Amino acid sequence: MRVFFTNLGCKLNQAELEKLAREFHHAGHQVVDSLGDAELHVINSCTVTHRAARDSRKIARRGARRRSTMRTVLTGCYATGSAEEAARLAGVDLVVTNDRKHELLRLVHEAFPECLPQGAPRTSPEAPREPPPFVPLAFGNTRTLVKIEDGCNMRCAFCIIPSTRGRQHSRPLPEVVAEVRSMAAQGFREVVVTGVQISHYRWQGRTLHDLATALLEETPVPRIRLTSLAPWAFDRRLLALLGHPRVCRHVHMSLQSGCDATLERMRRPYSSAEYRALVEEIRRAVPGIAITTDVIVGFPGETAAELDASRSFVESMGFSRVHVFSYSPRPGTEAEELPGQVDPATIKARAAAMIEAAAVGERRFRERHVGETLPVLWEEERDGRLLGTSDNYLRVAAPVPAGDRADRLAGELTATRIVGLSADGSDAAVRGSILAPLTSRAAGAAGAAGTGISP
Repeated sequence: MRVFFTNLGCKLNQAELEKLAREFHHAGHQVVDSLGDAELHVINSCTVTHRAARDSRKIARRGARRRSTMRTVLTGCYATGSAEEAARLAGVDLVVTNDRKHELLRLVHEAFPECLPQGAPRTSPEAPREPPPFVPLAFGNTRTLVKIEDGCNMRCAFCIIPSTRGRQHSRPLPEVVAEVRSMAAQGFREVVVTGVQISHYRWQGRTLHDLATALLEETPVPRIRLTSLAPWAFDRRLLALLGHPRVCRHVHMSLQSGCDATLERMRRPYSSAEYRALVEEIRRAVPGIAITTDVIVGFPGETAAELDASRSFVESMGFSRVHVFSYSPRPGTEAEELPGQVDPATIKARAAAMIEAAAVGERRFRERHVGETLPVLWEEERDGRLLGTSDNYLRVAAPVPAGDRADRLAGELTATRIVGLSADGSDAAVRGSILAPLTSRAAGAAGAAGTGISP
């Protein structure tokens, strides 16, 4: 069966979809890069905002146009939070909630036995615990995401995630290490460690620090990137690890607002001063580190003065990247019932103002690195240039050096001098000049082979 995968939402959703795609390929299905070629469409949906939920419904309905030739499976947070509505959508053949997503391959085989690969048993086994061998997916094969935990025990006033993903729970540490070791053996150069709240990773008393240490000691993957660290639960022992040459100098910590009054209504367990102090501590310990964040505008009760306080805070912090969310009420959350709901036109204007404020700090961060030499992982070639990501999360574009080839450099880590900023609207933040290789894909594969994992 030819299968096309669509992801909406966060890095955790992307990590889950990559794993599903490999499981389907391992079971004998063909993963295709065009919906027009597909016999099965698997959608990992999102509902973090009303727009994300709307987009999930819109994409799911595409199946109605091809009911005779294509099946549609809807999973993810929208499918979980609004399961009955999802099942009624025209074109949707099967809804799989988050708590059963790990069974999705089996559930598809049971629901559509005519779609079983030729020669496959009528009752398919559970998906393999070890990641199946690498296959060339549209997601690429230089960076991959590995999910270490799921769920959230917090009850922020605006957030629907606890309802759609349940209580926080962590994967066994040895299982994560085995998956990362396998990814390294298959040629991946960077592993992005992801989850809902990875700061709260706990397995038999082991913490995120213990897991990150195990990944450094027991796997050969050249780069490890940590995501979604909680500012109220930041383990100071991570500061030493963030200075390790194989750990990316990048921390994502959601701020949500730079105004204390708004933070209190949001039920966020920190003040803007505490957040600032933590960022300053991290920057002192790890020079050049990228701090990325999320900010919400238009939260119920937000006044013009509160917005100004939040904007000023964001501009002063110099975040390397800010994702600005326009608040939208989510069903079942506390904020849905709060007084002072802000009208959509005002929220739109406030989002534009916040994006403008964030851009000031983002540009300053880029300018500070002009003239420096950074480790860059090259991911693809586009319009005659290589595109890649530095350890501190700068998107870099560089010409292919004379006498070299783009296909040889894709997937390589090189020392790269940052020579200037890219033009506005470019697909890269800065321009670079490749100096020398740091590690090669071949060397990484040899290191992985040395661990006893077969490429």
